[in-house]
Amino acid sequence: MKRLAYLLIAPAFLFSCGGGEDTENETGVDSTLQITEEIDSLIEEVPAPPKSPRQQSSGVANGVQVDIDYGSPFMKERKIWGELVPFDKIWRAGANDATAVTFGSDVIINGKPVMAGTYALFMIPKEGETWTVILNEEWSKEIHGVWGAYDHKPEKDVLRFEVKPMYSDDSLESLTYTVTDKGIMFAWADASFEFEITAKK
Repeated sequence: MKRLAYLLIAPAFLFSCGGGEDTENETGVDSTLQITEEIDSLIEEVPAPPKSPRQQSSGVANGVQVDIDYGSPFMKERKIWGELVPFDKIWRAGANDATAVTFGSDVIINGKPVMAGTYALFMIPKEGETWTVILNEEWSKEIHGVWGAYDHKPEKDVLRFEVKPMYSDDSLESLTYTVTDKGIMFAWADASFEFEITAKK
């Protein structure tokens, strides 16, 4: 009789234990799926890094505080001058929003006075010639409604001057501005130039 009772109870006990293990296993699978879905959701929410990240360069040139804000595109094995950046057309001198340069005090550039403030910096690259550098009053998408060089208004130019680029056998992957002791240096791909800034007395 005792043996019969044991035989009747044992399967029920085993079934109960087995059922508990299955439930725990299913719960574990559900939890893993939920965590995976949450990770996938977080990955989707993280924005991709910008193709042309915004960069800043600051420094003091001949006693003048200079700050530059610009989009820095990459070469990515592309031909820059004459193709990605056409010759003889106004260019935003960077990527996306206009390149903005701020002078902390009144300055002299190429022998001409420029008041303290922020300006858009544009360029006109030319093949085998000097390039034209332009400072324009309208530099902000939010304030002036300008984006890049598409909305450039020549009547708002405060200064135009020529620079002679140098060309190197080495190429710089990302567009870079540097505030030097003398002024502003531009470099991208195989081209570079620097123009001087002095404090207005």
